[in-house]
Amino acid sequence: MNHADFPLHNRDSAPDAAAAFDRAEAIFGMVPNLTRKMATSPALAQAYLDLTGLFEGCSLSAQQRGVVLLTVSRFHGCDYCMAAHSMTGRMTGLPDAEVDALREDRPLRDPRLEALRRFVHAMLEGRGWVDAADLAAFRHAGFGEQQVLDVILGIGLKTLSNYTNHIAGTPVDTAFEHERWAAPGVAARRT
Repeated sequence: MNHADFPLHNRDSAPDAAAAFDRAEAIFGMVPNLTRKMATSPALAQAYLDLTGLFEGCSLSAQQRGVVLLTVSRFHGCDYCMAAHSMTGRMTGLPDAEVDALREDRPLRDPRLEALRRFVHAMLEGRGWVDAADLAAFRHAGFGEQQVLDVILGIGLKTLSNYTNHIAGTPVDTAFEHERWAAPGVAARRT
């Protein structure tokens, strides 16, 4: 199976995609290539859009959500999502220095955002199993149980998109081409 097996759908070619395309356009102001690739599975496209809305309404601020999304995408080496969330992170007020640090997997200047980044990374590395010290550090930064669970929501959301982009070879949209990113030490995987 190669990337060409996953078409970049339009409204005419996607099975039952009209609703997903309409929702994506309402959420993002466009139909991203990710939605076009996911449209082969209408259930996946709808689930991703549902989770996007739920994550946007969670207890984490817009900047904190950006940290989660970029940390997960960096961990998974997702070129598409790193470009998309670098742009949206900057648009939500996440400082350029923090976005750049997340792109380079460096510590953040803001101590609370850094605690969040570390916790997300610990969750990913441990596949949900975290040390008591990791959880205590997250709580010490002012986060509680709701934020722990909202981090899991963000990880789930990004895992859906990161894995889709990996297997389907989703091309970066023109809208965030200026934020193009490539996983360090990984040769181009798209064919």
